[in-house]
Amino acid sequence: MNKFSTLAKLSAAALLSTCVSMANAGERISDFSLVDAKGRFFQLSRHANKEAIVVFAQDGSRDVRKAAKDIAELTAQFEGQPVEFVMLDSTGNADKAALRKAAEKAGIELRILIDDTQLIAEELGLTRALEVAILDPKAKEIVYRGALNDRFAEGKKARRASEHYVADALNAIIADQDISTPSFASNGNAIDFSAKSSQIAEVSYANDVAPILEQRCVTCHQEGGIAPFAMSSHQMVQGWSPMIRETLITKRMPPGQIDVEYSNQFHGVNHITVEETQKLVHWIDSGAKNDSATDPLAEIKISPVKWGHGEPDMIVNIPPQTIPATGTIEYRNLVLPLDLPEDKWVKAVEFVAGDTTVLHHIIAWAQAPDNGNGRGNAFGILNQGIGLGAYAPGNSINTYPEGAGFPLPQGSGLILQMHYTSSGKETVDASEIGIHFWDEEPERTILGGSAADLEIAIAPFEANHEMVASKKFRKDSYLTMVGPHMHYRGEDANFKLVYPDGSEEEILNVPNYQFNWQKTYDFKEPKFLPAGTEMVFRATFDNSEMNPYNPDPSAEISWGEQTWQEMMFGFFRYVEADEGE
Repeated sequence: MNKFSTLAKLSAAALLSTCVSMANAGERISDFSLVDAKGRFFQLSRHANKEAIVVFAQDGSRDVRKAAKDIAELTAQFEGQPVEFVMLDSTGNADKAALRKAAEKAGIELRILIDDTQLIAEELGLTRALEVAILDPKAKEIVYRGALNDRFAEGKKARRASEHYVADALNAIIADQDISTPSFASNGNAIDFSAKSSQIAEVSYANDVAPILEQRCVTCHQEGGIAPFAMSSHQMVQGWSPMIRETLITKRMPPGQIDVEYSNQFHGVNHITVEETQKLVHWIDSGAKNDSATDPLAEIKISPVKWGHGEPDMIVNIPPQTIPATGTIEYRNLVLPLDLPEDKWVKAVEFVAGDTTVLHHIIAWAQAPDNGNGRGNAFGILNQGIGLGAYAPGNSINTYPEGAGFPLPQGSGLILQMHYTSSGKETVDASEIGIHFWDEEPERTILGGSAADLEIAIAPFEANHEMVASKKFRKDSYLTMVGPHMHYRGEDANFKLVYPDGSEEEILNVPNYQFNWQKTYDFKEPKFLPAGTEMVFRATFDNSEMNPYNPDPSAEISWGEQTWQEMMFGFFRYVEADEGE
């Protein structure tokens, strides 16, 4: 018997006149994703191995602090059970550091999920602080909503809890029994939804929705673009609107999102604002209608741009590579002459993938000129990181900061590492590399490297396997780029700097690392690193069955070049501060 299904399964004793109706219990909810106060990612569907997820609405008020002991006792009561407890901050103005500090002061140890759009509180029907929703993460249903206990229930005067509504509901769930717990309203403060309401009061397709889609989505969602459908008209968007909503609520789109506080520090970051998300979801929930006589998306005339950085000074055609339909494809290492008539300095490199269904990555290193004994190896290949540049899904343009470049002496060439995966049918990949040169020699040479650990050992079914690697800068330098690299088990990634005086600074957090959208992040303003600064790269891996991208949770994972194995690289680029001075 399904203990979660409908209101009809609540016992008659539960339907007291003093109770709040459980009309919404048993209702389906959407999968959703949020980032917590520590910058870690939470997705409901990735917790489907739990019997229940208990969500406490919190607003940082005195009542929430008073409930800390009751919450701690509840979590201790169900320790070791397949139940997870989280708090949900839907105030719309949460600050991670402040939340962590307040939680520590109150003795609250639960994860605090940040519902900045307030859409998840709306989805769960949470309207007051200390209101509790119990979710069945597998069925994606609300199975209980109401007060924690009679101490925090509307109309109750208990100074010490004697009626434990949430605990009783959880005991019923674990015992596979029907929930007969009465549901009283919480007596906590009402959550203020006025900011959200002002954003979505009157959302117009022509005036609000279409401009958001044009700015945030149409670059990929166009005819001939890399996205699976084109946002070429209202009709197209309306037809795809359920999927658009799902990708927004789960933070799957825009792709490669990073923690919002870093979105303005880097070039080309995929980003959508809180207000834009609210407007889009509200418009979709209202039927995704167009009440105007115009369709701005249908009027946009876009032709796919082959070279995003402008026409290159040199185009390198990579010899066509035949890719078999099935089987493991070892890395292919190609050496290509450039026939440069003179020394050149590179300022940007971009890649055009021939067949994105099979091409996983290209890394381009410079090969030294022939010194009379045959051509040399790549210039410091082990220390170059991604060399001149690299292609991976979501990352095709590699730029250097103003006044910095990569040297390509006359007679030098390229060494390419090509990684392919079979797609089920034989195909031919004919990719291209576009190289942009400085007109004059720049002041500084771009350098690169990585914080990496090759000693990877992840046990079968192991979740949250954390690894840390670091790199110390021996000279005063300017950090210009960082980028994480893992494979299918990669879960999240984080970069921080530890300065010589012991102070620390987080510079990038990637809560939801996605193997299919690997980006590097170029600083708008290079970051000064005094000599002795250590860059620390942390990566977390998920080899459990809850990882939807995991090809085999039962495998023991070690370092390897193939995608079903793992890597742990925190790539970076920099220039030395005193060069050219």
